[in-house]
Order: sequence, then C-alpha cells, then structure tokens
Amino acid sequence: MRAAALVLASCAVAALSGQDQDTTRLLVSRTVYLMGTRAVLSTHADTRAAGLATLDSAVVALEETEAELSTWRDSSAISALNRQPLGQPWFATPRLCRMFNDLWMWHQATNGAFDPAIGRLLDAWDVHGDGRVPSDGAQATALSLSGLRLLLFDAGRCTVTRRSDAVIDVGAFGKGEALDRVAAKIGDEPWLIDLGGQITVGGRAPQDGAWTVAIADPRQRDRAAVEVRLAAGSISTSAGSERDLVENGTRIGHIFDPRTGTSVVFDGSVTVWHARSLAADALSTALFVMGPEEGLRWSRTRGLAVLYLIPKDGTLRVEATPSFRQLISQDVIAPE
Repeated sequence: MRAAALVLASCAVAALSGQDQDTTRLLVSRTVYLMGTRAVLSTHADTRAAGLATLDSAVVALEETEAELSTWRDSSAISALNRQPLGQPWFATPRLCRMFNDLWMWHQATNGAFDPAIGRLLDAWDVHGDGRVPSDGAQATALSLSGLRLLLFDAGRCTVTRRSDAVIDVGAFGKGEALDRVAAKIGDEPWLIDLGGQITVGGRAPQDGAWTVAIADPRQRDRAAVEVRLAAGSISTSAGSERDLVENGTRIGHIFDPRTGTSVVFDGSVTVWHARSLAADALSTALFVMGPEEGLRWSRTRGLAVLYLIPKDGTLRVEATPSFRQLISQDVIAPE
C-alpha cells in the first residue's frame, strides 16, 4: 500500500493567475500559514501601512475561526462538541448557531451529499494520517457512527445534542466559514484571499471591475484551464488528488460519499461560485460526490454557478451551468 494523506475537504485547485490593473494604488499582499494550509491575502491601498492594517484584520478573523473550529485543538468549540456526553445538549454561541443552521440546511438540500458529521469514517480511513483501508467490520462500525442524523440541532435554543458517538469534521466547510467571517469584518477596500485554494474576493471592486482567477486543469495542476473574473463572492474547487490511496492496484479517492461511506473516484474537478464562502465550500464537496451528471442536473434546477472539468480521451470537457458561464473570461486551453 502506498502511504498517502487523505483529506475530506474541498481539494481546491484554483489559483490566482493575475492581478487587476489598478495602477493608481498599491497592491499589498501577505502570506500566512493557518488552518493547516497557506493563505495569501491581497488588497489595494493608498499606502503599504494601510494595506497591511486591512490584511492584519483579516488574519485575526482567520485565526479566531481556527481557534474555534479546529479539531486539532482540544480547546476549540468543535472539539468540545465532539466530546459532549451523549444526550446532553451542547450550547452554541450565536455565531456558531448561524453556522450550524447553514450546515443542516445544505445537508438537507443536497440529500446528504454534504455531511460534516463523518469524523468516525475519516478516522477509520486515517485521513489525517498516512491513510489505510479499514476492515469491513471497522468500515461498517464507522459508517454507523457517521452522519448528521445522529445529531439533533435545535435552532431555537442553539443547541446540538449527540445521540450517538458521531463527531464533526470541519474539512468540507471550515475554510468557507473562515472566509465568510473575514468578509464580515474587514472594510470596503478591494481584497482577495486564497485560503488553501478557495478564493474569496470582497470590498469595493478593483478599478477594472474584477479579479482574474485561474482554475487549474485537473490533469496538470500547474496549468490553467479556465479563467474567471470575480467581482464578489467565492469559488471553491474539489478534485481528485495525487495523494489518493492505492490498495492492490485500486485507487481509493480522498473524498467520501457520506451516504454510503465509499470513496469517490473522479479524475476531473468541480468548481462552485457562491456569494457565501461556506456555501461554495460545502457545495463543491457535495457536487464532487454527486458527480457530473447528477451534479449538473441538480445545480441547473437551482440556478447555481457550477463548472465541471472532465478529462476524456486526452481532452478536457467543459460542462458549466449558465450562471457559471457568465464568469468565464477565457475558456479551456487546448490540451497539448
């Protein structure tokens, strides 16, 4: 078995491909490492000091979110929830209550394709370690202890009650929640944050109206396939990974279908734009789980902005909903 690190997350492969053409003000950028990934923050400002002050405010919001959501920190709110005795309500802060309301809403809307309460399933596959294929018994036990159906959320009282030993994993929504908190905190200056590949822009639009962002070719991650123009909102991409586990010659994807507990193997990618970063984060995972046929049908009926890049016979097929087509500034680069 080839050792691999498995992550249940929006394996975002979008990257900033160019800056806007606002030459009258300084472009100020900063790189930090948090939430287990690299964050690149950029803004336009009259002075470098003013730009760094804006970015410092954004970093504080990201750090506060990490402290509250990280399952790697015993002191975090999510860790406290995951330790809460069964049957005893756990009281959420108003901010977390709003977040949980979103999580349950997207879980229901996607018919369970998005489900963050699969920590036991991820543990069984050692997704935060070297990866392993669990025994049939261990897989069955993990699946029986996974799913939001095992947690009771009372939005009126802002409580979550664990009815079984299920635990929350933040991989499919944590970055999005952090970026939403940044958007609520920093000011009106044009800004862009690339948090481990999920890109959110906000504030006043740049001088030329939008930021140019590239979405990678899933076959060759260092090459752009599609360019989009973002004046607001967030894009999140889920894709197969070079870190997928291979067992006895069989590839096992790093993203799991929470409804069945099985890995999803898809060589392409799906990108979602949404005004809310958490929604883009959660939906990119759910639509990867659904796959192109079901995912496009589901997205089109809801007017969502979704792009699938599908490798086939040496070519890259582009399937985009009408809402996403409006964002594209440059279509797929022809394969070599």
